[in-house]
Amino acid sequence: MITRKIIIAGISSGEQDLITQKALNLAKDADLIFVPRAKNNIIGIAENLFLKIMPDKKLTPLFFPMISNEQQRDEIIYAQLKNLSHEILNAQKIFFPMIGDATLYSTGKYLIDALKKISPEVEIEFVPGISAHSIAAACAKRFLAMADEILSIVPATANPAKIKRVLENSDVIAIYKPSALKNLRDLIQSTGTFRQIITVQKAGTPDEKIFYDVDALNNLSEYMSVILLWR
Repeated sequence: MITRKIIIAGISSGEQDLITQKALNLAKDADLIFVPRAKNNIIGIAENLFLKIMPDKKLTPLFFPMISNEQQRDEIIYAQLKNLSHEILNAQKIFFPMIGDATLYSTGKYLIDALKKISPEVEIEFVPGISAHSIAAACAKRFLAMADEILSIVPATANPAKIKRVLENSDVIAIYKPSALKNLRDLIQSTGTFRQIITVQKAGTPDEKIFYDVDALNNLSEYMSVILLWR
């Protein structure tokens, strides 16, 4: 019986210099490499990067639809894996790179849930990357939280009432996916004054843009953004 392992590897913002040597070594030894695709099923950051650094390795794209219907999303992912069951069952090491960190808001969780329906005994290994809020802060040249400051990480897909409570009770806040909440600007402004607000779009990529204070709140339409707020 084959001992099967899947490695979920964070590759930070997709910059080659930020990928750990461990992730690269595991990718080289992998029998099967899945790469994520999202909106419009076009080549993503992880796939584009591995096409450059490992041109001789076969990459198998998987479409992860950006939809709110979880059941439909899971069915789409599972259907793709079912069609690849022969390759999966003949692989000892499966590698899955994803931007950001492997354990935070991880696409890898959806993959593992579907994969276990085909290979229930599969083992899981994580290779940490750098989370989006850390990359954003580094790009903006700012420290995130110091001493006894409370740092909160908030997805804009969460309930607005919960987001408001976090904004009111944290010293530093990182908001992911700001375009998911249409009235986010008004919600932020309703919770009082912040000494600084920075929005970083596509942090660590050639398309990176950074906006400060008023401009930060006027540029919330990019999905791949992080808003950083300091009380």
